[in-house]
Amino acid sequence: MASLAVPAMVAGTVISAGGTLAAGQAAEDASKFEAAQYRRNASNTRGSAQRAGEEQRRNKRLAQSRLRAVAAASGASASDKTTTDLDASIEQEGEYRALSALYEGEEAARGMEDAAKGALYEGKVRKRASQIKAAGGILGSGGSLLDKYG
Repeated sequence: MASLAVPAMVAGTVISAGGTLAAGQAAEDASKFEAAQYRRNASNTRGSAQRAGEEQRRNKRLAQSRLRAVAAASGASASDKTTTDLDASIEQEGEYRALSALYEGEEAARGMEDAAKGALYEGKVRKRASQIKAAGGILGSGGSLLDKYG
């Protein structure tokens, strides 16, 4: 019976180590997939922010156009002080809103990219931990065999 115990123990150890290594590889693969999703979301967020910024600039141009039309309809000149002051205010506010939209999108995208880096790091750590655990299991079983069968 003892002659079957050693090969069974070795086989069990090898299978256990293989499972541990496979789990580590699966964790790393999952982290790569998660990181790719974060990067894709970051790209989409940047695109949405650019569209939002352009929409703010379009709204700015529409407001300026309306200002000029109302000024002309009232008999005022497009170059009088009030009209030019209002036009400058609309310009500043519109550009501020456009740049704010871009900034917010960029910050969100950077957060997603940082999350992607974190996911990759976590996957590498889990893979390395599985390698160490597998090696420890093999060495532990080898030590047990030496103690038992010397």
